[in-house]
Amino acid sequence: MLRALCGADDQALAADLRDVDLKSGDMLYEPDYLVEWVYFPQTAVLSVVTVMADGRAVESDTVGCESVVGVLAALASSEPTSRTFTQIPGVATRLSAAKLRQRADFSAHFRRLLVRHCLANLAQAHQSVACNALHSVNQRLCRWLLMSQDRTASDVVQLTHQYLAFMVGVQRTTITGALRDLAAADLIRIGRRRIEILDRPRMELRACECYGAVQANLERLIGDVPSSS
Repeated sequence: MLRALCGADDQALAADLRDVDLKSGDMLYEPDYLVEWVYFPQTAVLSVVTVMADGRAVESDTVGCESVVGVLAALASSEPTSRTFTQIPGVATRLSAAKLRQRADFSAHFRRLLVRHCLANLAQAHQSVACNALHSVNQRLCRWLLMSQDRTASDVVQLTHQYLAFMVGVQRTTITGALRDLAAADLIRIGRRRIEILDRPRMELRACECYGAVQANLERLIGDVPSSS
């Protein structure tokens, strides 16, 4: 998104943008707390989840270098409705919510850009709802691994089975079985806290239609699709 800023917006915001290192599990937003910063991931990958009363949570959105988190709550000076935390550690650029509101009030170009990115993130959340309801665990796991590879540009996803189970919304034993199925088909190699993708084309064939739909929405709305290359 930062690459898409026009010259005037880039110049106006440059002095207020700061790079920060995010560790795995760092909490950026919680419901009922005002948003003070918006984050533009660079190498970090962020997860937006809905938390139930019993503590269970389901991921609705994965955001990496293609977009931004916290925009709608920041523009509305409001609290977020979901939890957002660092899924894969790395660098993000942050901007104060106050500065974002100030520039959005002044610049129609910046305001339109923010809205398009919010629409892309919302479209991914809607797709995730359909995916969790209609598609198998193996299909959802393939989609999630492909999206993670796109946003890190690495063949290795460094996460535990427990964390993957949380992301996909199933029990740890279920995700372990799904990973073994993919490993038996020589699509991935499983290591300690790491999963190496060996055959991306075949994994794309196993993933559900939601992976392609999310990529198409990103291309249509923001024209900047994350790529594993």
